[in-house]
Amino acid sequence: MFKVKHLAVGFAGVASLAVMLLLATPATASTQTYHATFVEIGGAIPGGSCGSATISELGHVAHQCVSFDACGPNCELRTITFDDGSTLVIHESIVGVISPGNSSAAGPNAPQFLEIAQTIVGGTGRFAGATGSGTGRVNLAAGAIITASGTITLP
Repeated sequence: MFKVKHLAVGFAGVASLAVMLLLATPATASTQTYHATFVEIGGAIPGGSCGSATISELGHVAHQCVSFDACGPNCELRTITFDDGSTLVIHESIVGVISPGNSSAAGPNAPQFLEIAQTIVGGTGRFAGATGSGTGRVNLAAGAIITASGTITLP
């Protein structure tokens, strides 16, 4: 009788553990807003541009590069490398051009802005599996200063 009682208690413990494992809620992804500023030096790499970046909640980055048309026509590939070695990969497309007022009359010195769409397609390290999207503006009159914002979801 003693053995049967212990076996029943042991079986009940194993069964309740199995139920808890089945009903445990999976880890949820974390979505947050980002605001980014990229300062680039054109021609730093063939067919692209590199520089630094500051991304709210994620940190300052000393090295990031964008390769023009690397993921297709009008699809720029931006790779951001953080101090811990993690990378964030973003596809960018130009969706509009802004030339304020009659500024095109200024010729090559005319202020011009590009409107861009961003799609976060992944990363490595702490950004493995990252997704998200955003929009931004490239200030060509200031060289290449990009401001962007959107959301990023981390698994």
